[in-house]
Amino acid sequence: MKMHLETSSRRLISNYGVGVIGIDGTDYTSSVMVTGQRVIERWYDGAPADLETSHFAPLFGPAADGTPAEPPEICLLGTGSEHVFPPFSLIAELRERGVALEVMNTRAACRTYSVLIGEERVVAAALLPIER
Repeated sequence: MKMHLETSSRRLISNYGVGVIGIDGTDYTSSVMVTGQRVIERWYDGAPADLETSHFAPLFGPAADGTPAEPPEICLLGTGSEHVFPPFSLIAELRERGVALEVMNTRAACRTYSVLIGEERVVAAALLPIER
């Protein structure tokens, strides 16, 4: 049997729990947005009901190093410990830009992100911290 080591430049969620989300072995203790290519720490500090399209600008703009962004087909919004819907206008505005916003609690968003990355889908996750 021939075995190959798989390496990937995609960002992977390595762990999650109360007060922490681990990405590629680095623990983050605030909100975090992760795409296949980059991690944006502290992308939002507020309630899901107050989210606006501008909070999702990192999905469409270039990375800090100037690398063009590949907008995801799906963005998973993890709303913390509970499943809380953001304004429906936000979902519609992102849809108009070609991104499906799927809303769930952060634990479910972390699991779903891992599955979709494993399927090599172009996906992002915008994750609010798990508080309990």
